[in-house]
Amino acid sequence: MIGSSMTRASALDGPPTTAARPTAPAVKTWISPAKAFLVTTLATTYAMALIFFRLSIQETSDHPWFAGTYLGCVYVSIALSLVALAVKPGLAVALIALVRCYAIVVLGYGIPAYLSAKLALGIGLMTEICVLLAFPANLAVSAATILALSLAQAFPYFLGRSLVIDAVALPSAEELVMLTAVMALTAVSAAWIVRLASRNAELADSLRIQELNVDTLAELNQNLQGYARTVDEESAERERNRISREIHDISGYIFTNLIALMDAAGSLPGEDRAAVSDIIVTARKQAQEGLQETRTALRKLRSDGPRLADNAHAINKIVSIFRSVAGIRVDLNLGNLPRLLPVELNLALYRTIQEGLTNAVRHGMATAVGIRFWVREGRIFLTISDNGKGASEFVKGIGLCGMEERIGALGGRVEVGASLEGGFALAVDIPLPAAREPGGKAIK
Repeated sequence: MIGSSMTRASALDGPPTTAARPTAPAVKTWISPAKAFLVTTLATTYAMALIFFRLSIQETSDHPWFAGTYLGCVYVSIALSLVALAVKPGLAVALIALVRCYAIVVLGYGIPAYLSAKLALGIGLMTEICVLLAFPANLAVSAATILALSLAQAFPYFLGRSLVIDAVALPSAEELVMLTAVMALTAVSAAWIVRLASRNAELADSLRIQELNVDTLAELNQNLQGYARTVDEESAERERNRISREIHDISGYIFTNLIALMDAAGSLPGEDRAAVSDIIVTARKQAQEGLQETRTALRKLRSDGPRLADNAHAINKIVSIFRSVAGIRVDLNLGNLPRLLPVELNLALYRTIQEGLTNAVRHGMATAVGIRFWVREGRIFLTISDNGKGASEFVKGIGLCGMEERIGALGGRVEVGASLEGGFALAVDIPLPAAREPGGKAIK
């Protein structure tokens, strides 16, 4: 909706009381909840594998290499798990998972009927993959690992007979299905739990940012209110000065002449009544002219058309305040917008920009906002766009409704939609009235 590049305008200095935008406090934890869950699961499954060996598996064979092979595979698997916890999630974790899968196959080679140890280590492996790898890579690696373990269980002697254990009963179809189903269920459950935990962490971060935004907007609102009061006071002062100049220019000349005439009358001899009478007539005429010009000036002050305001100063000021307080980048391009506009139009544009900037932080969590003006065929076009999160549906709140009423009262219209950056976009189209600058020059 808004695709033009926007140039940054030179900003005025913001008020000295504004502070930089606060950042979300970092929550320092020794280990994340997901990794704590993984460590607990791994410790439990490895303990179970060692207990199963002591209780029953070690009696399967008295070969001197049997115990060493089994325990060696368990210890190697433990070491690999520690490495996986230490390295950065990614391809390294996937390769470690495949090596762990091979260790489980070697560990159970020749004892296909004893599923207890394989199942315990398989559950730990599925949990490790789903916690340390991102979705959907975790499910893909889990599926490959489950397939490998299931095939090794279905064909226990694919490398020939074991040298460290005598032949034992082959696994039944029910046992094979159980092994595959339990590991698949573990992988899906672990992936789902990790995804929920990640989503909860994102929501918690978003909530902290929203709370900080509320504080930021409260401070911004105070600064804007203070600036509004300052603008009102400056406007009132300028109006008083204007009236003072008008009265001074009119009355100064008149009263100066009256004083001169009265001085002249006082210097004349008393017997020269004719000259005194002429001075009195002239003074009365001057007083009448002064009174008439004063009335004319006051009527002109009351009947003047819409007064003009410096929009560039007001817009640059609010942009400067927002940059300082909210800590976001605001690109302002005034285009060919006239510097002086009628007060009502200037206030409507000012409030529109104020509402657009506020919504960009409050609802969109934007980090950059673009503001662009252009005048064409007697109409002002204003676009405000941000790079926030946007929304598929736009619900009109009090601010947007108030904006539409304010712009509509001046014959304009407001449109909302999505920006090219993926955030929120606001477009205003409002007629430029044929107001005139002081001195009679028309606004172009």
